Amino acid sequence: MTDADQSQAWLEKARQGDLPAMSALLAMYYPTLRARLEARIDQKLKADLDAEDILQQAYMAAFRNIGRFEDRGPNSFLNWMLTIVDSKLADARRMVHRRRREGAWGRPPHAPNTSESCINLLEQLYAHSTTPSRVVRREEALGALLACISRLSDTHRRVIELRFLKGRSVRETAEELGKSETAVKKLTGRALEELRRFMDGLGEFTRAP
Repeated sequence: MTDADQSQAWLEKARQGDLPAMSALLAMYYPTLRARLEARIDQKLKADLDAEDILQQAYMAAFRNIGRFEDRGPNSFLNWMLTIVDSKLADARRMVHRRRREGAWGRPPHAPNTSESCINLLEQLYAHSTTPSRVVRREEALGALLACISRLSDTHRRVIELRFLKGRSVRETAEELGKSETAVKKLTGRALEELRRFMDGLGEFTRAP
């Protein structure tokens, strides 16, 4: 089966509500979508914008709106995703310009790189696993992880973002979420389990290097 045939099969399943198929489809197009963002993020805004952050917003929008997607032939899904990515980038640019007008420049000091944070999260998820199906190309792994994070419940997604993508401590996360540190630790454990379950569900879609 060619990549085009495979993506079409996943798309048909995704339109019927198959979330693992949708995740696999988004992971497949991750390199193309990320390259689009890297090419379109202005050099002056690179300190404020992170491609993975924008992609996650685009993925969330895609999950919410896949029922509205109209298949108009080859590349129609990719073109649809490119439109969503461009829209989310435009939103992010407006937010950055607004923050700058208000005197808030740049990301917080020592803010972690989201791509590297995702790699660290993947290592934590499978630190004690040697399952061959989980060994995938770096870009496939990043795309799959972002897609699966986008599927999490709002609370679980938020705690994963704060603890692992933004590098917040338990105490800082508790303050931001308005919860106790004990509650945050329990919530983090449940969020990781849900994320691991979603990633495991992509086993049949992953391809070895």
